[in-house]
Amino acid sequence: DEINKIKLKDLSEFPYLQNAKQWLIIGLWTGARVSDLLNFTINNINNGFIEYTSKKTNQKIILPLHKDVSDILDNNNGKFPRKISNQKYNDYIKKVCELAEINQKVKGSKNVKIKDKVWRKVKGEYFKYDLVSTHICRRSFATIHYGKLPTPVIMAVTGHTTEKMFLRYIGKTAKDNANELHKFWKLQELK
Repeated sequence: DEINKIKLKDLSEFPYLQNAKQWLIIGLWTGARVSDLLNFTINNINNGFIEYTSKKTNQKIILPLHKDVSDILDNNNGKFPRKISNQKYNDYIKKVCELAEINQKVKGSKNVKIKDKVWRKVKGEYFKYDLVSTHICRRSFATIHYGKLPTPVIMAVTGHTTEKMFLRYIGKTAKDNANELHKFWKLQELK
């Protein structure tokens, strides 16, 4: 629902936010780290697939173009959105999410300025848009697809090398897995 709210939000009067919104949607459907995402070019497209080598892990990633990504490319004459810096992207997607009314109060941590040049991570309850950062794409991709696709398929896109690391990354615990098994067995009993 939140991805659709972002996708449908008309930001055409703010071209820089429209550009960031497009990168955000591409990121949500590719699961790419920001260091890879913002460097995508038309050269990364090959027969309906995005192909790139992760800068961090040097791992080759290949995934099909999601319809939303194809639509963005089509609307940009076959090109990716205008390149921006990681910091601008981080700042702009917070504003994009605020304007798209991703404003539920949630628990989290954010950097708060304590005094000149001194920042601390402070836990509290914040508007969700305040907690959005460049990392949201990768984490959301993994979380959205977990349980719907085989875990190794998701891990091939996120670049995780072990299932243990992947499950820790998306916040799944042994208890979560036990609950899933319990639901499955209950469903089998009803059948």
